[in-house]
Amino acid sequence: MRILFLSSIFPHGTARVTGTFNLELCRALAAEHDVRVVAPRSFIEVWNTRRENRTADRWVTETTGIKVSYPSYFYTPGFARSLYGESMWWSVRQPLQRIVNEFQPEAVVSYWAHPDGEVALRTAQPLGIPSVVIIGGSDVLLLPNDCQRKPKIQRVLRESSAVMTVSEGLRHAVIDLGTDPSRIHTIYQGVDDKLFFPGDAEVARQKLSLPTDRRLLLWVGRMVAVKGLDTLIAAFDLARQKQSDLHLLLVGDGPLRTVVQADVERRGLSDQVTFAGAQLPAQLPDWYRAADLCVLSSWSEGLPNVLRETVACGRPFVSTDVGSVREIAESQAGSPFAELVPVGDAAAMAVAIERVLRREYLAVAQSVTCRSWRDTAHDLVSLLRRLHVGHVSNVPVNVGHVENVPHEITV
Repeated sequence: MRILFLSSIFPHGTARVTGTFNLELCRALAAEHDVRVVAPRSFIEVWNTRRENRTADRWVTETTGIKVSYPSYFYTPGFARSLYGESMWWSVRQPLQRIVNEFQPEAVVSYWAHPDGEVALRTAQPLGIPSVVIIGGSDVLLLPNDCQRKPKIQRVLRESSAVMTVSEGLRHAVIDLGTDPSRIHTIYQGVDDKLFFPGDAEVARQKLSLPTDRRLLLWVGRMVAVKGLDTLIAAFDLARQKQSDLHLLLVGDGPLRTVVQADVERRGLSDQVTFAGAQLPAQLPDWYRAADLCVLSSWSEGLPNVLRETVACGRPFVSTDVGSVREIAESQAGSPFAELVPVGDAAAMAVAIERVLRREYLAVAQSVTCRSWRDTAHDLVSLLRRLHVGHVSNVPVNVGHVENVPHEITV
C-alpha cells in the first residue's frame, strides 16, 4: 500500500528528537509498504537554522531509506490560530502536489488534528482516497479551548475518513467534540522492542558515569510549563528529607531550563540533581535502565511515550493522574508497578516515590510485556485497507473498533 504521512512533528537534521514516535511508526509501516513523508517546517524554525547545513535534512532518508520532504510554511505567530490550517495548506500545497503526482498515494495519514490534519484532509478529498488523522493529546485536550480554532478541529475530526486515537481516554475526548464514535479507533502506539527492553542497572550506570550508591529518579521530556517541573522539584525536595540517598536525573531541554535550574539552586539541591540535556532515542534505554523509577509531573498528557518506554525497560513509575496515564498504570500484571497522584500535589508525589522504590514494584515492572511498533503498523494498515475498499466501491464501510491485544500492556 502507498501511504502518504503528513506531520510537522517529525525529526529532521537539526531536531533529531522531535516526533521520534512518528518516525518509528513510519519505519514500521515502511517494512512492508511504500511510505512517503511530508513534514512541514515553520518559517521561523527554518530562518533560525538557515546558517546550518541544510543537507542535514537528508539524515532521516539516509538512515532509514524513507523519503522525507520538509517544505516551509508560514503562519501568524501567537494570533489568528484558527487560520493555521489554511496558512500551512497554501504554503505547502505546490510541493505537496508534486509529491502526490509522483507518489500516487492510496491513503493519507496525519498526526495532530490542526493544522496538520486539515492539510491532510485537503490533500485526500480531491483524490478520493481515505485520510486518517492520528490524535496525539493536546490537539483535542487543549487546542479546542480556543473558541475560534475549535470548529476547525471539529471539521477535521468529522470529515476525515477515520480518527485514530492512541488511548481510550483520547477516544472519549474526541467523542466529546461531537465525532461519531463509530469512526474513532483506538490503536495504541508501540515501542521499539529492539531498543527498549529490560537490562542491568549497574551496567547502565557505569556506561553513563552515574553514581552506583544512589537511588536514581528519572524524568524525560521537554522543559515547558505543562510538564509541571516545579511540582517535581518540590516533591523531590520533600522525598530527600526522608531518603537522603536520592538523586534526580533530568533528561531533556527547553525554554524553562534556566527557571528549573534556579529552583534547584534555591533549594540547595544542585549536588542532587543532574541536568543531562536532550538525548537521542538510541541513548534513552540506558537512562531508563539506570534509574530506580521514572517520574512524570505533567498537567496534561495523552498516552506518554516516556512511560511506555519506561515500562518496556522494566522500570516502575510515579506520575500525575492525567490524560490516559491510567491506561498504562492499570495493566494485566495483577499487581501495581506504578503510582498516580493528583496534579500539582508535591506532597502526594513524594509519598508515592517512597512507596514505588520498594523492591516489589520493580519486580512487577520487569514482568510486563509491551506492544511493538509492528503491532501498531499492522492495525493501522488493516484500518486503511478497509477504508480504501469503501472509497473504491463508494460504499460506506464500518471498519469497527480495533481491539487491544489481550495479555499485553498496550503502552
